[in-house]
Amino acid sequence: IQETTREFLGSLKPEEMKAYNVIPKVQEITGEIVGRIFFGKNLNSYTFEGKPLTLALADIMSDVSMVGKTMPALLLGAKVMKMPFFTKNQQLLKRITGFRQICYDIIEARKAQKDTMPDDLLALLLNSLNSNDIEHRYSDEDIVNEFITFFVAGMDTTGHLIGMALYNLSQNPQYLDELKAERDLTYNQEQQVTAETLQKMDTLHCVLKETLRMHTPAPTSFLRVSLEDHVIGDLKVKKGELVRADFCFLFNNPKHFPEPSKFDIDRWRNNEAKLDPYAFIPFSAGSRNCIGQHLAIIESKIIISEFLEKFDFKLQDGYKLKMALRFLYEPEQDLLLELSCKK
Repeated sequence: IQETTREFLGSLKPEEMKAYNVIPKVQEITGEIVGRIFFGKNLNSYTFEGKPLTLALADIMSDVSMVGKTMPALLLGAKVMKMPFFTKNQQLLKRITGFRQICYDIIEARKAQKDTMPDDLLALLLNSLNSNDIEHRYSDEDIVNEFITFFVAGMDTTGHLIGMALYNLSQNPQYLDELKAERDLTYNQEQQVTAETLQKMDTLHCVLKETLRMHTPAPTSFLRVSLEDHVIGDLKVKKGELVRADFCFLFNNPKHFPEPSKFDIDRWRNNEAKLDPYAFIPFSAGSRNCIGQHLAIIESKIIISEFLEKFDFKLQDGYKLKMALRFLYEPEQDLLLELSCKK
């Protein structure tokens, strides 16, 4: 993660620094990280629709989400993708098929390597084919599905988290000096960062938690089917009804978070022990919580630390933040920063 981050930040051109579109630019880093962890360093040789594979997947996921919010999809479900009179949906379905085919091609190419299998997650999953237990063997389709899950956890949402954390720091510069002092005491003491180092970065951890509270990229859970009739508070839920939790309402409830519109990292240092454990669940909770939450926090701490070490930054003049719910909860307009190299 550290190596990839330095590689990307070190290759920025002066014209990119004048209007640094932070979320997609950081997604290039997190996408490359996810790709290298999963598919190895050969990922750069594959593109889809003229884009790196991970960025193309981000576009597809966003488009799928927008289709899911349309009235035909809400009424008819997934079959709306195959109906002939919804031509845009059919085009999207072809893009999905094309993307998955490239993933299958990568898997087949890896299988052909045999004795030269790299040390990455794909090799681990392919090794499951040698298991004596059939249920533990991953099919090619299983592996592609795991990659997409891994991507959502490790690239898309993490890019948004980092981008919004930098936005919040630009609006609350009082925390920058504190972060620098923390970095000098911990992160900068080692050429190669370790998990133990990251665990000591309490101030940065609080910045990330407050960013997740105010600008969580995933403000709601996926829909669940009620398996039986039951009552939550005074809300009656019938068997077979679709339900979901909308976290953003919890995160902005003054009962749990006084002055919820204020970016205040001290709330995590002073009062977290008193907080209801289900009042703040940005990675969901229970047996289906986010499998990639630890990767997301590790990536965020490393990328932000490297970014702040290399650049001074400010929000582009005249920018006004307005959020929109697409596949993720994100800025409606590009979040642009002006960067300058530190001397």
